[in-house]
Amino acid sequence: MISVETLKQRSRNKMGNVQTIVKESVWKMIEQAYKDGIFVQISSGHRTYEEQAHLYGQGRPDYYWNGKRYGHSGNIVTYAKPGKSNHHSGRAVDFFLVSSDGKKALWTVNQDWRHVAGIAKSLGFQWGGDWSSFKDYAHLEWPEKSQDVRDLQTKLQILGYEPGPIDGIFGPRTKQAVEAFQHMEGLEVDGSAGPLTTNRLNARTYPGYPIHFGAKGSVVQRIQGAVGTKDDGHFGPLTEAAVCAFQQQHRLEVDGVVGPNTWRKMFGNQHPS
Repeated sequence: MISVETLKQRSRNKMGNVQTIVKESVWKMIEQAYKDGIFVQISSGHRTYEEQAHLYGQGRPDYYWNGKRYGHSGNIVTYAKPGKSNHHSGRAVDFFLVSSDGKKALWTVNQDWRHVAGIAKSLGFQWGGDWSSFKDYAHLEWPEKSQDVRDLQTKLQILGYEPGPIDGIFGPRTKQAVEAFQHMEGLEVDGSAGPLTTNRLNARTYPGYPIHFGAKGSVVQRIQGAVGTKDDGHFGPLTEAAVCAFQQQHRLEVDGVVGPNTWRKMFGNQHPS
């Protein structure tokens, strides 16, 4: 039987210069699948623009890029042109299964394949098999950091859920927090921050939520900008004192807490996002 170290070595040769978090998560995926009797390898990782052009050209015989013909016969395997793939940034890998002796590649998307995809998703990857249009069953990618995710995490944290670090990455802990929120709100529990979940989250956090000493995140940074303190995202003593001064200046209840009246005075009817 092929060893897990051989699977990892083969994968290392194919991945190239992917991000550290991606590489570490791939090792965990391979190891977990191996314990479950499934043998996984990585077929692709970091790609140059030229490599992506060659891949995009498959199934598009007349495709040219930068004056050079990259088109060739075969089945279309990607819709990402050079410069549009997450493989360029080292955030994406492609995987496949092999036989127990490691001699045969297995490309059938079966129960074992989906089990590996589930392991990857539990580690924080997004799976191309979940895409609604072109499904790329071999594709895994690490979520890009975004301000939208930071705001989501901040709101969940304010409501008492535990999304993990406010880092802009929609990882497993953030998904679990979303699921907990959905369960409490009677929404479909799918772990996805879609329009219904986002609207309900906005309704629960605006305009009446109190933002006070100990809070963290981008919303606190906005408050700090309004009251003129260091915008480090931590609602500490200096921010509390500045909020009190703001409330006194505007004839509001002076309690150092940013409730609905203080928020409206600072930002009008803008949502905290």
